[in-house]
Amino acid sequence: MLPPETPYRVGMSEDRRARAGLPVTGPSTVAQLLSSSPMLSARFAHIGLADWKRAVGERLAQKTYPERTQEGVLTVRVPSSTWAQELSLLSEVVLERLRGAGHRVQKLRFHVAAGKNPLEPPVTVVRRAVLPSALAACLARVDDPELRAAIAEAASFSLARKGP
Repeated sequence: MLPPETPYRVGMSEDRRARAGLPVTGPSTVAQLLSSSPMLSARFAHIGLADWKRAVGERLAQKTYPERTQEGVLTVRVPSSTWAQELSLLSEVVLERLRGAGHRVQKLRFHVAAGKNPLEPPVTVVRRAVLPSALAACLARVDDPELRAAIAEAASFSLARKGP
């Protein structure tokens, strides 16, 4: 286990760390890793989505999410200043609920960032290709209509991925 003051850079090769005089082995616990990496510690607030939804309600949870905690200050990403204002009016209730869930949060801070909430699942565009006539003729000989449809769908997706 590394002493807490030992520097460690995530993403450097062992060879490069050795040449830089940094330890070759990494942090031995997840907590050490999170505290040693500004990107990782800034990326996660360690507040579960269920706790966040209970604290702010379904409507606000769809538009906001906790970005990071630092020294008792929770930074919350909001899509606009209007949402920040609405959440600030509820801040005491939100803080009370988060503390009740075991989170050591003393204050809320808001980060206005336009764009989609990164917690929303990405939209996947599925493309289909037109089946070549030779393949369609072969599929016509398959007796089972469900199997024929499944093979045609799979072939269409596969051909679309390969391109023309």
